[in-house]
Amino acid sequence: MKINFSILINLLPYKPAYTGLSRYVERILNNWEVDHNIPLQLRLKENGKAELTTNIDLPKKQSSPKMQWLQKNALVQHAVNVRDLVEKADPSIIYSPFTDRLLGINNRPQIITCHDLTPLYFPSSCKAYWRSKIWLPIHLNKSSKVIAISKSVADLLVASGMAAKKIFVIYNGVELIKNPVKIPITQNCLVLARHAKNKNLDLVLNGFAKLIKLSSNWEGELVIVGSKGKETRRLKKLEKDLGLTGRIRWLPPLDQNRLETLWRNCFCLIAPSLMEGFDYPLMEAKARGLPTLASRISSHVELHAETSLLFEVNDGGVSLASQLQNLSQDNSIWQQLSQTGLTHARLYSLKRQTQSIQELLVSTVNGQ
Repeated sequence: MKINFSILINLLPYKPAYTGLSRYVERILNNWEVDHNIPLQLRLKENGKAELTTNIDLPKKQSSPKMQWLQKNALVQHAVNVRDLVEKADPSIIYSPFTDRLLGINNRPQIITCHDLTPLYFPSSCKAYWRSKIWLPIHLNKSSKVIAISKSVADLLVASGMAAKKIFVIYNGVELIKNPVKIPITQNCLVLARHAKNKNLDLVLNGFAKLIKLSSNWEGELVIVGSKGKETRRLKKLEKDLGLTGRIRWLPPLDQNRLETLWRNCFCLIAPSLMEGFDYPLMEAKARGLPTLASRISSHVELHAETSLLFEVNDGGVSLASQLQNLSQDNSIWQQLSQTGLTHARLYSLKRQTQSIQELLVSTVNGQ
């Protein structure tokens, strides 16, 4: 797309990490289609100093403990000379792939991205709740427009009082895989989720325990990939209480190469969350031809009702176990989910996503 105006992308909050948010930013920047107009980035150098750059390499991890803390608490812009840098860049519009408006800049349009409102419903701490409760509305309401990554997120924003005309739904995109999975190699069930309350890992453990009772010859493991947290100790106790010791493999976040190998050596992906904005792992699994099972929540129904097996979030894992048993007993279901998932994922390309964002930037600059 040919863009005849200057764009400044706010990357001050970015930090390299194995998270959906970081992957969102990386995918956007790596697939940004540029004609002759390369967007400037406002970001932190490794030493904690802010800079303007067109460098395509993403920012490195901060060596400054102060900046690490500020990034963690979404406060970086309050510690750098944002106004001077923006005036020097003199952009026509500012775009943020984060839910962060540059609060000291009021003389040009800003578009920000709302990924979810999970901290308001399932906060990881009191600090996270109050930060979202107080600061999130300020960023959202002062922005020119807000990108919601699903209709479910848009509905929550409208319910919170935001004007619907400011909200634009642009679904996330995922890489299209050339060599998808054709047949299951193991009976391993994969879950990609940190150990947090909203990820609902209790349900997966209970469901897997019920599956083993229903199918005593089940040979696979439950493989859970994600960072530890406040829920870890309780989940490990539940593992023991359910008699699942030796049947669950707990792994830390993995790099893309190791994760790719894991994708291809599993029977299915399970997404048990109580709340998600988009849920990358579901679409990533489908892009690889891996069948998926998803909790019956708003965003999963919106995006995956026809291409995933849905299960209830509050039945102690009964429906999850039943769906897994059906999937294992009927190969035609596995093949159907694999094929329909592949077709579905192709609708959510990165090219479509980045073009939609750029079209929104163009219309905003043109006063539409």
